[in-house]
Amino acid sequence: MHKLLPASWAGPAPILESRRLGSRTSSWRTPIILIALTVMVSLATIYTVHYSQRVANSDPYRSANTEEDDIEMQKALEAINEMNAKTPPPPALSRETCHTEEHSEIDGRVVKWGADHFTETAGECCAACTNHADCNVWVWCANPGGCGSGRQHKECWLKKNTVKNIVDSKGYAHPGIPWTSGALYAPEERLRVLEAERLRLEALRDDPNLPLVYLDVAIKGKYIGRMKVVLFKNDSPRAAENFRALCTGEKGVVPPGHEGAGKAYHIKGATFYRIIDRFIDQTGANTESIYGGAFKDDPGGLALKHDRKGLLSMANAGPDTNTSHFSILMAPAPHLDGHYTIFGEVVEGLEVAEKINALARGKPNNTAGPEEEAVIVDSGQIR
Repeated sequence: MHKLLPASWAGPAPILESRRLGSRTSSWRTPIILIALTVMVSLATIYTVHYSQRVANSDPYRSANTEEDDIEMQKALEAINEMNAKTPPPPALSRETCHTEEHSEIDGRVVKWGADHFTETAGECCAACTNHADCNVWVWCANPGGCGSGRQHKECWLKKNTVKNIVDSKGYAHPGIPWTSGALYAPEERLRVLEAERLRLEALRDDPNLPLVYLDVAIKGKYIGRMKVVLFKNDSPRAAENFRALCTGEKGVVPPGHEGAGKAYHIKGATFYRIIDRFIDQTGANTESIYGGAFKDDPGGLALKHDRKGLLSMANAGPDTNTSHFSILMAPAPHLDGHYTIFGEVVEGLEVAEKINALARGKPNNTAGPEEEAVIVDSGQIR
């Protein structure tokens, strides 16, 4: 107990030291001094026990507080608890939050390669995307036998793409696709992107300075709808005029000695002969261009980017070999940039191009041909 005495209390040491040094203190004083020492030790012991009990009954990490301090502390704790109760917890990951779509593979720029990144479930793959600062698309190999091209079960690929391209990629699920994928975006962000795109296409369609043409399409003899296409005559004057005239058929018949001799310079009746899922719908008039033979690339159109679905791009066999063949882009394809001239865009009826493209889904190499009988049954100029 004496170890807990205040350090400032020196105890009997001076007296004992006096004795050791042979002090001449009178003998009659000794009992009185001893009694005084006993009383002091008893009082110190009582104080120490009381202090120890107080510390044991209080917070060991803070000094003893006054009653007012305790009241203020309690009020502060109650305020914090009330604030926490009003703060909603973060939303739990779910199929809706992750925008999960089975049998689908959303494209994008890879930010984490799946070859060395595995998760047990699609939900864990989504969570990995959530925790990656540059990810908003995740793709998980759901097939126990792998997902082709050496891809293994449970690979989790993390990607980045624009919300518009993500939204455009929805609806392409097919049982033949072994992947499960999804994306992270807020519902209001999706609505904002859709509205902005609607307004952009509407303004492009209504621009009086740009030619507006149409393509009517049937599949196996059944009419599926009309696509309206705006032509970029300022960026691609040669390609735009070639396509406009092919839509109207105003140039008549190909003369003898030219490719397609005897056929009309007309896109009407052309079959979509190369359809690749989520890439292109390709067709052409099977004639030379309206200029006679091939024509040169338009520098402005060659500089445009293949960055969205619905763009029209010339098909060619190399630089400056454009004729009457073209593709409708069904997904961003940056590898085409600088090699193919962009000359127009579908501003209405893109669902028609999507129906054509769906013919390739699940086919070998996700490719379909003229056997699908997707045909341009009519074409012309609106403006």
